[in-house]
Amino acid sequence: MFIAQPRYTSTSEVVVKQVSDTKVSANGGFAALLGVNNTSSEDASYLTQFIMSNDMVKRLDTKFDFRNAYHIDGKDFIYELPEDASQEELLEYFKKRVHIDLDEQTKVLSVTTEGFDADYTLELNKAILGLSEQFINQISNKIAVEQLQYAKKQLDESKKDLDAKKSWMLQYQNKNQIFDPQANAAMVNQLIGNLQAQLASLRTEQRQKRSYLNDNAPELVSIASQIAAVETQIREERAKLTSNSNAKLSQQTIQFETIKSEVEFAAEMYKVALSSYEQAKLEAFRKMKNLVVISAPYKAEQALYPRKAYIIGTSLALLLIMYGFVRLVMAVIKDHSN
Repeated sequence: MFIAQPRYTSTSEVVVKQVSDTKVSANGGFAALLGVNNTSSEDASYLTQFIMSNDMVKRLDTKFDFRNAYHIDGKDFIYELPEDASQEELLEYFKKRVHIDLDEQTKVLSVTTEGFDADYTLELNKAILGLSEQFINQISNKIAVEQLQYAKKQLDESKKDLDAKKSWMLQYQNKNQIFDPQANAAMVNQLIGNLQAQLASLRTEQRQKRSYLNDNAPELVSIASQIAAVETQIREERAKLTSNSNAKLSQQTIQFETIKSEVEFAAEMYKVALSSYEQAKLEAFRKMKNLVVISAPYKAEQALYPRKAYIIGTSLALLLIMYGFVRLVMAVIKDHSN
């Protein structure tokens, strides 16, 4: 009671909130108010482990100099920290001066710091919250950046492949001076069909007039000439499709269709990559988390420890029990001696 140094505390309450989560929690309370129903105990556990880690102690020690701050005069051998404490001893002492409590229902973390000076204790709590916020932001941002980088890489590769395939098709069109061989082939086939219909009509007319005209008649000679011209044109048009020359339309059609299918496939892959990139952006944003301070740390006006009334009451109760036990033993001994 008389040796222990007065110890002040400062408490803050925080919760890890998912940025885009706006659903109402079935648990109610702070979770429903803040929209943190998807905040799991795992997030709170990770944050607790970070606060109680050696990394946290090292970061804070550069500013708060624990070995000097928690060593007054050495009389309080229970609650003071030795000036020559090792890093392991410092970590264990830190865990005793910083307390973390988790509300399993709302996932709210209570962070309580304890020290020999009220201002020091307040600043220590603020520093822990600041580093905790950096930790949460770093983890969520790292995951988001990795997802977006991968999706962006896939999108860039798909765009590059699509541009290459389009350039290939354009070069082929310019080289062969043709826009779409398949369309040209369709036009040629349509033209051949029209010529064949015309040829059939001329031959029908020729048969009709042969029934009453001589083969040397001018009309039959004219029809025969027309038939020969149409047959010649049909052969020429068919040659465009089936000719063995390098410029034959059938080969151009096959080559162009191959190139066109490559372009269409690359375009589909680009659409998939673009959709995946947009989805990755939404997913990365949805998974981002922030540290929300529900109750800010405050400066204590009076020392919470040592609790003198509690010590006096507990000591009195223990002494009375011990006194009663001794009196009982003495009474039994006296009774047996008689």
